[in-house]
Amino acid sequence: MNRRAYLSATGLLLLAGCSTQDTSETTTSPSTSTPESTTTASSTTESPSPTTETQTSTPEPTEEPPTTETETEAPDKADQILTLAQEDLDDGVVAFADLAAPDGGFQDLNATIQFPFDDVSAPLFRARGHFGTLTQYELDERQRQRLARLEEVYWFLWWTGKTHESLNVTLSRTNNAVSRFYGEEYSRVDSAVDQITDSLEPAEESLDNLLDESSASSLDEIDELEPDDYDQKVDALEREISQFDAFADVLVSMRNGVRRLQRGFDEYLGGSYEEATETFFRAAVAFEDVSEALADVEPIEALDTYVEEFACLSDSLARGSDTLGEAATAGDLDIPERQTDKEDEAQTAFESCELTAEKIPSIPAFFDELPDERN
Repeated sequence: MNRRAYLSATGLLLLAGCSTQDTSETTTSPSTSTPESTTTASSTTESPSPTTETQTSTPEPTEEPPTTETETEAPDKADQILTLAQEDLDDGVVAFADLAAPDGGFQDLNATIQFPFDDVSAPLFRARGHFGTLTQYELDERQRQRLARLEEVYWFLWWTGKTHESLNVTLSRTNNAVSRFYGEEYSRVDSAVDQITDSLEPAEESLDNLLDESSASSLDEIDELEPDDYDQKVDALEREISQFDAFADVLVSMRNGVRRLQRGFDEYLGGSYEEATETFFRAAVAFEDVSEALADVEPIEALDTYVEEFACLSDSLARGSDTLGEAATAGDLDIPERQTDKEDEAQTAFESCELTAEKIPSIPAFFDELPDERN
């Protein structure tokens, strides 16, 4: 607006103000002498006033929006809480993955990595608290579906953690059983193997719960994992459980084979060649079964060393036992030259695995007791 137009408008307003003031004075001054006129003026002046006030100062309809705001505020708040739960679950994944750091991540967790579940479960408990808070809200269908997916993520992480924790125990008990075997405490191997089996039960139960209470598609709801991570983790846990269980059987078979071998040693040194022949051949079969069982195994990290050692031992023990069976047959038939040759072959077969003398010292002790020459 230019200055002249502004001044013109201001002048008009001032004139209008003066005119109103004069009228007002005229309306109020007769009030002391002419009451009738005052009454008339009052009714004339006051009647427009209430109408104007009613039209301009009736804000009752503006009080209705708070009701609308309250209705829309609850879903917004629920979404915020759902997002907080999602962030907590992502934090849980990170906490799990940190246990495999610095070289690994979530999928690298295995029985060789200590998994102190209580130390990494705080984010999961926070998410669970948010789920409880959401029971106070009336969720729409979209929010209910999102909540259901987040709860599945929660149970996936929870049972994954519990399974890892149980497999830590399984590895510890497997180590103990192998120590019993290598320490020639063969009578204690059975109880040690039973402990392995017992520790696998909670691991299997946790994995079953994981499969029952979660799904791969739910992992789309968080940022740190994808649906493919679900199957990858389940496969890894199933492999660990399966291989620990199979290796427990291998331990028993190896122990049984060594016991037969040692009985064959006693029979052979005592001149009972016929009995020794059968015993050595039975021992060879036991070791061959172990060798075949381990031949195609892609061992989990927790059993990598043990599988390699037992594959080496079982192969050499199978060949050595079989050859000693032939030596016992030669002894039973009184063919000393062949018997001596087979003894030498057997010793070479046993020594083909460098671990034999160290892990099963009864084998070199047996050969030390054989006569240098036979008549």
